[in-house]
Amino acid sequence: MTIEPLLQEIENIYKEGRDGREYDFTRDVVPFVERADRLIEEWQHNAQNSPYLRTNMVESAVDQLKQLSVQAFQPKTSLKRFNETIKSVRYIDQLMQ
Repeated sequence: MTIEPLLQEIENIYKEGRDGREYDFTRDVVPFVERADRLIEEWQHNAQNSPYLRTNMVESAVDQLKQLSVQAFQPKTSLKRFNETIKSVRYIDQLMQ
C-alpha cells in the first residue's frame, strides 16, 4: 500500500487554499482528517512490516502525515516547509515499496 494518493490530495487542498479557497472546519477539515487518520493507520501497519524501514522512520512519517493533513487547510503554512515535509514522507513511502 502506498500513501501517495493521500499526499496528492493533501497537496491539492493546500494549493486550493493558497489560491483563495476557504474551508469550513466541520464540513471540510474534520471529515478529511478522520479519513486521513484511518489511511495513515493502515499505511503504518503495512510500513511496520517492511524490511527496509526502521520503527523510528515509520513513526516520524506518521507524525508528519498527521501534521500535513491538518496543515493543508492552513494556507499560511510555509510553502517550503510544507513541500519539504511532503518530500520526506514520499521518500519513506518509496522505501516501503
